[in-house]
Amino acid sequence: MRIFAFSNIHVSSLKTIKMKDLNYRSIVKLDFQYAHRFMNYPGEASYLHGHSGLLTLEIEGEMNEHNYAYPVKEAQKLAWAVADNFMHATIFQEGDPLLDLVLQGYEQTGMKGTTSRFGTPAKALNHELVKSFPESRVAVSNGPSTCEWFCTVFYELLKDKLNIKKVEFRSSSLNCASKEF
Repeated sequence: MRIFAFSNIHVSSLKTIKMKDLNYRSIVKLDFQYAHRFMNYPGEASYLHGHSGLLTLEIEGEMNEHNYAYPVKEAQKLAWAVADNFMHATIFQEGDPLLDLVLQGYEQTGMKGTTSRFGTPAKALNHELVKSFPESRVAVSNGPSTCEWFCTVFYELLKDKLNIKKVEFRSSSLNCASKEF
């Protein structure tokens, strides 16, 4: 019985193959909880509801002297700078009549204040896709905050800082989207 035959492969050719392609992908995962609704949606998703979102970023780089493609802790810090605007936040679409009611309620009850996972205020986002108000844990999107929207937002806000090749966002075991760049 013959299992494998490697007679035509030499150690020097294996070394050459390994040396040719030093590109790898570091994978960064973040999870955060958020609430949202799909304004004018014909169904239960039009009501405020929450999710535990899972973001996965694949960052490509050439393997460095430390044997990794990109420092994951650095990538996590950059990704959290965006994600902190969604952590325990409510995401509303532009024009949602509930936005003003929630902001008024926060103001009246004294809930308006700055909170952050890291003890410092999140830096507010001001992008055509999303604006955030960290002091109220509110973000305003330019459209429905679907998994596809999250993929686009994270890519657009991080593409100049990270060599992102793929973004995946999962809002539940049923809802997920990914995009390769």
